[in-house]
Amino acid sequence: MINLELYRIFYVVATCKNITKASEELNISQPAVTKHIKNLEDQLGFPLFIRTKKGVVLNEYGEKIYLKVKNALTLLDESEKEISEYKKMNKGTIKIGISTSLARKYLLKYIKEFHKKYPNIVIDISTDITKDLIKQLKNGLIDMIICKFSNYIDLELNYIKLGKTKYIFVCNENYKQLLNRKVSINELVKYPLLLQKSPSNSRNSVDRYFKNNNINVEAKMNIGSSNLLIDFASIGYGIGYVTKMYTLDELKEKKLYEIDVYPKTDSIEYGLVTLKNNILPSYSNKFIDYLKSNR
Repeated sequence: MINLELYRIFYVVATCKNITKASEELNISQPAVTKHIKNLEDQLGFPLFIRTKKGVVLNEYGEKIYLKVKNALTLLDESEKEISEYKKMNKGTIKIGISTSLARKYLLKYIKEFHKKYPNIVIDISTDITKDLIKQLKNGLIDMIICKFSNYIDLELNYIKLGKTKYIFVCNENYKQLLNRKVSINELVKYPLLLQKSPSNSRNSVDRYFKNNNINVEAKMNIGSSNLLIDFASIGYGIGYVTKMYTLDELKEKKLYEIDVYPKTDSIEYGLVTLKNNILPSYSNKFIDYLKSNR
């Protein structure tokens, strides 16, 4: 296998048409340049230059090699420049898998701040349930997932905790009889319940909660979107089981109220999930570090 450096020296000599000028440009001695050219010719098995009193010119073989080497070195130079742009955060695409609710209530503000600092980095968002996002991650379609962590740990994945929230039961003022006091789950299930459809983390959590308390319930409405569930709870359609961080605005504006239910509902961690042994681009790691610094 021929050293790429030999081709680079050959290219400079062929362009300069003079060993002395080439040695100055390459910053190596004339004898060293001559030796490298001889090594290349020996390895190829034919001469590349015609030596003249004025310098050197390419022969028939040299002309053919020169064009190919020129194209190759141009491509390498362009690649190096492109890699440099990635390193300088002037180029790149970060592919993130996330639920719509987590994107709106958690990620959006960080994307806004990150984009201000690195406007040339494209952030590509894929929204789906966590189970399907993990498949996309393993197939290389996305770089990372931001999700709520389940009890099941996949040994192929890395988990980086970013925060913690909890599930709560909420209602609007139509159910004021449930507010400002402790409410048992046995009392609460007598009211119409709004639950997320399976197989969401929210539904898994509430099913586990009911099972642990030996309660069988039937939801008044099973809703696919947590945002839609919050909307239905806000108009008084029933009692919603929701992720607290998704309802902070509604709670602050008193469109919804948290019910102080016992036994206590689940808490849950959320964060970044990446594929083990997968080397991410520098700009993706920069984004991960940015999220970690804001924990």
